[in-house]
Amino acid sequence: MRSTVVAKFVPWPPNSGDKRRVLGIVRALRRQGPVTLCAFTGPNEDVEPLRAEGIDVRAVPLTRRPADVARGLVRTRTITGARFWDPRLARAVAEAAQTPTDALVVEHVQLLPYAAGLRAGLRVVDMHNVESQLMRRMADTASGPRKLVFSAEARALRAAERRVSDVDVVAVVSEADRQTLAGVVDHPRVVVVPNAWDEVAPLPPAEAPVASLVALMSWGPNVDAATWFTKEVWPRVTARVPGAHLQLVGRDPAERVRRLAGPDVEVTGTVDDLAPWYAKTRVCLAPLLAGGGSRLKILEALAAGRPVVATRIGVEGLEDLIGRGVVAEDDPERMAAAVAELLSDPERAAALGREGAAAVAADHSWDAAVRPLLSALAARPGAED
Repeated sequence: MRSTVVAKFVPWPPNSGDKRRVLGIVRALRRQGPVTLCAFTGPNEDVEPLRAEGIDVRAVPLTRRPADVARGLVRTRTITGARFWDPRLARAVAEAAQTPTDALVVEHVQLLPYAAGLRAGLRVVDMHNVESQLMRRMADTASGPRKLVFSAEARALRAAERRVSDVDVVAVVSEADRQTLAGVVDHPRVVVVPNAWDEVAPLPPAEAPVASLVALMSWGPNVDAATWFTKEVWPRVTARVPGAHLQLVGRDPAERVRRLAGPDVEVTGTVDDLAPWYAKTRVCLAPLLAGGGSRLKILEALAAGRPVVATRIGVEGLEDLIGRGVVAEDDPERMAAAVAELLSDPERAAALGREGAAAVAADHSWDAAVRPLLSALAARPGAED
C-alpha cells in the first residue's frame, strides 16, 4: 500500500502531541508499504531520522509569508488554516500524488485544501481535535477581542468540518470526539484512532515534592491552564505542603507564563530532554480548561511512572485511565487536595504512577490504536489486488 501523508510539521524530534500522533500513524503506514510525508520544517525539525526509516520526506521551510497567509485565508477560510498554507507545500503534495496513491492522509482538517483535486484510492482526514469545539471552549474562557476572534474562528472551523463529507474516511481520537463530530456532519466512515504511547519506562520515585505541568507553553489552552493552576490551585497546595515546588516545563513560554515564575514556581522554557524534569517530578498535571482530542502528555507522564492530576477536560479521551494513574478534579480546592496528598505521600504517588504505566502498556500502544484505520484502508476498493 502506497501512502502520502500531509502534516503541519516533520515529526522529528517527536516533542509535541501533534508530532507524536503523526509519527505513530506514519510508522504504521510505513509497515504497510511506501510512505511519502509532506510537511513543514523549521530549525527544530530534522528529516534525516525519518529518511533513515525509509520514509520519503518532502519538507518545506515554514516561513509564514504575509502573501501566503492571505492566500491561505482565501483557500482555507479559517485563521488557523491560513497559518499553514504555502504554495510550495501544495506543489510537494501534488507531485507526490502523481505516483498512484492508495491512501492520501491529511493531518488536521485545516490542511484539507492541500488534497483538493488530488486522486487516491482513499482520502483520509485525521482529526487531532474537533477543532470547532476546541475553539468554542477557548472562546468560552476568553474575554474582550479574543472572545470575538475565537467565536468567529469556531464558526469558520465548524464550516470546515462539514467539508469532511468529501473524504472517504475520518479518523478521530476518542469516542467523545466521534459523538461531537456527529453533531456537525453525518459521515458514514468515522473511525476512532486513539492517541498512544509505546516507550513505557517508569523512572525511580522522585525525591522531593515537585509537581510539573509539561506542555507547549505558547499554545493558548496550555497558557490558560498554567495560569489558572498557578494562581487558583497552587497556593492551596503550598499551604498544605510547605516546600513544594512547581515546574512549568515546555517550549516557547508566552509572556503570561513567564510572569508566573516565583520562589516556588519555575518556568523552564525550551528543554533539550524531558527525562531529567520527569525524574524530579512526583506528580504531573493536566489542568486544561479548554481543549479537544486526547492528551499525549498524560500518556507520556504515565509512561514515565508519574501519576497525573487533571481536570475532566484535561483527561478527555483517556477516561479509562481515571483511577489507573490519573486523578480527575475540576474544583480548585479538590484539585489542590489531590495534588497535595500525592506530594505528601511518595509511596502512594509511586504506586499510582506504576499503575498508570502498566495501563498505558496494556491498553494504549500504537499497534492497537491504528488497527481501525488500517482496517478501513484494507477495505478500500482494489485492496485485494
